[in-house]
Amino acid sequence: MNRWEFSHGIVGVNAPSWLTYEVHRPYFDGAESPATVIQARSAVLAARRFENRSPGALRFGMTMPASYRRLLVQESRLTAYRATVPTDLPDELASPAWRRMTGAYRRHAELDQLDRSGLAHWLVAVCLPAAVLEVVPADLDPAACQDQVTAAVQAARAAALFGSEGLSERTTAAYRVLADHPAPTVAHVQAVAGWGYLLARHAGDDSAAPLFLGRARELLKDIAGELTRFTHTVLTARLALREVMYAERQRDFGSARALLADVRASVAELTAPDGDDELVLLETRRRLLDRHLEIAVRTGDTEAERAAVEEGVALDPWDVKIRMQAAQAHERAGEHEQALAGYLHAARLGPFGTGFALLRAADRARELGHTEFARVLNERAFRAAPRAGATRDALLDACRRDGDRPLAELTERAATRDRERPYANNWHYRMYASYFNLGESESPGLYARLPSLAYEFAERGGERGAERAEVNWQRLMPPAFRGNLIRESGLTEFAVDHPADLPEHLRTPRWNRLCEWLDDFGGQGPERQQQVAMVLYRLGFAKLVLELIPAVPVDRLRTPAELRLHHWRDLVRYVASVGTRVAAPETSFAIAEHPACPTNLRFVIAVVAVVFHARETRSLEEATRWREIGARALEELLAEPDRSPFEKMMAESRFYRSVSFVPFLAGDRGWLARDMDRAEELARAVPAEGPYQEFLKRENLRACVESRSKECYAFGEDERGDRLVAEALALDPYEPKTHIEVAEGLLRRDLPREAADSYLRTARLGPVSTAFGYASAGECFRRAGRPVLAEDCFLQALRLDPYAISAARGWAAVGAANGMGELARTYLADLEAWGAARLAARRERP
Repeated sequence: MNRWEFSHGIVGVNAPSWLTYEVHRPYFDGAESPATVIQARSAVLAARRFENRSPGALRFGMTMPASYRRLLVQESRLTAYRATVPTDLPDELASPAWRRMTGAYRRHAELDQLDRSGLAHWLVAVCLPAAVLEVVPADLDPAACQDQVTAAVQAARAAALFGSEGLSERTTAAYRVLADHPAPTVAHVQAVAGWGYLLARHAGDDSAAPLFLGRARELLKDIAGELTRFTHTVLTARLALREVMYAERQRDFGSARALLADVRASVAELTAPDGDDELVLLETRRRLLDRHLEIAVRTGDTEAERAAVEEGVALDPWDVKIRMQAAQAHERAGEHEQALAGYLHAARLGPFGTGFALLRAADRARELGHTEFARVLNERAFRAAPRAGATRDALLDACRRDGDRPLAELTERAATRDRERPYANNWHYRMYASYFNLGESESPGLYARLPSLAYEFAERGGERGAERAEVNWQRLMPPAFRGNLIRESGLTEFAVDHPADLPEHLRTPRWNRLCEWLDDFGGQGPERQQQVAMVLYRLGFAKLVLELIPAVPVDRLRTPAELRLHHWRDLVRYVASVGTRVAAPETSFAIAEHPACPTNLRFVIAVVAVVFHARETRSLEEATRWREIGARALEELLAEPDRSPFEKMMAESRFYRSVSFVPFLAGDRGWLARDMDRAEELARAVPAEGPYQEFLKRENLRACVESRSKECYAFGEDERGDRLVAEALALDPYEPKTHIEVAEGLLRRDLPREAADSYLRTARLGPVSTAFGYASAGECFRRAGRPVLAEDCFLQALRLDPYAISAARGWAAVGAANGMGELARTYLADLEAWGAARLAARRERP
């Protein structure tokens, strides 16, 4: 499959969505892949049994609970495959087998008992118990159930009830129809044995279990002459598994091991008559091996445990349980590196155990001294299971160990179930609620509330008070921020192109007010339109801003308000183009020369122009010209009597920081230092009053310190640059970009292991640079000789960005460290071939 296309835009909580899909594909669409685990092939076999109309033919003995399918969708976030009945899956997503079974489901009232049985067992196999209960809505007549086919229908109902309700009264009643007065048939042998097993495994009182297990053995004796050797051996093995489980509960491990050894020997000599029965045999071997391994662990037989793990991995390499058992074996032996690799491998194969595997991996990582990697694993475990006490407590402990009280408090709130707002259990929503629906962001980072600040400014309607009616935060979040945030959080319902498209149950009162403003957007004046457009841009609706404000030639603009509005539109157009073909802000440049352009606007545009030419055109001449325009405007601003000292000093500090690009382009170190000295001096001396001005001062100082660090690095003053980066980090420890600066400083000192930790902090504080942080951490771990950690980081980068060719190459280089070398190499080869084909097609276009 085209894994990168399949998963593009879909970010699961841990494993790449394509990997979850391939390993568990029959649950999603009824087909299988080369990586499909044995248990998932139950649905494939059940569909073939339905087609072949084979009464008495063996199906798989093990079924999965209803929660399994739900967890698959939740963890992979392949929400298009969410279903409670077969018809919920669109035809274009369904395999031919799924579509055939869906057709049978639609006409289930017309089916004879044999087809009804086949359909019901397929529904059990794909974890759709609600649909089973539509096909078999009530317990069947015990007398009618003396017939094997009718008994099989009743058995499917009983299995569906247990899968969705556990050992409830309805489940008990459904099984007792078959278990109390059984007939000598294959269906009854399995149902009676299954009931005995459920009593032994799940009932508070298991005293009746031996009765039913014995009854099943007698039934099997009665029909032994009617069965083929293959069927009889498999049924004997399944019954033995039930009896072994009961013996284990009685702590009679000697009898359990002896019985298991006998039946394993008989199964080992068995040959399946055809491909379908080969699947049955494979499942039987896997289940027997699983019990053998569990008993070896409980009896402390290390040699048997090692042999069983090796056999299990060879038999079913994609099975999460055997990978967990392998990791646990390494952990018990004190082999922490191998245990870490094993738990990481298991976590990708979920869904059962994903959070637990990540928690165990975090413990092993911490034992090995990889504390930041362990913190990342704790966060991934929490995001996989945010309401599980174990994941919450582990992350709280990790935060407290790091002295990170703000994120510890946020974790506690995210772990508290909110029935009215289920999305509030999401870590990303708690951090950045303002960007989702103008909710209350709880991140302690500087930029978590920018949309809310813009909204509050618009709500005031530009009234002048202690704060001027100018929005003057410098950070313009990248256009991809909202999209990345929604993808990484999995809250895809928030992915709308217009605020009015957001479903009602996701809205806040502020969001509804924004929608009211937009309803009357065309009737508002330019000043009001600019205020609302600022909110839209900060929320990530750049395209909508450009649609709502049509471009107008500058010579047709008349008032300062119109000029401000169209400068903002032009700035949005420019920022939204970064990373593609840059749209130069030519409209803004023309506005600066308009006779009605106010001084402050001309000042702002001049500063933008200097930065644009320094970064994009590299024209010293143009940057110098705009610096001179800005300097004249600054002189006028500083002379205005109604501007406060705060505003004047802030404007001057920002000016010198931005126009320092001119001496930088000229290579004049002394001039550059003087500009930055002045910018820094003013940034530190700004007389801020009140929380909002303190916020602006802190933001400006952080930006100034960051620019000074780049200045130092550019001229070889690495030690001073490192000190400035450390100060920037102290001003905002939750800014991902600053952790990248820290990592780059560490790499300059040839400390890749330490740099990896900083890149990991970038990744976990995303979404601005999550994929980049993981990929960079992977490369650092690779250089530092930590292939297990590197492999996981590269795969996590691909989980977020399936097209990241450098991460794919990194994964292929170290994939063997976590047992996925062949898959990693295949992924890289396919991605490179796909990319080459696209490039060739592009070149052939006229």
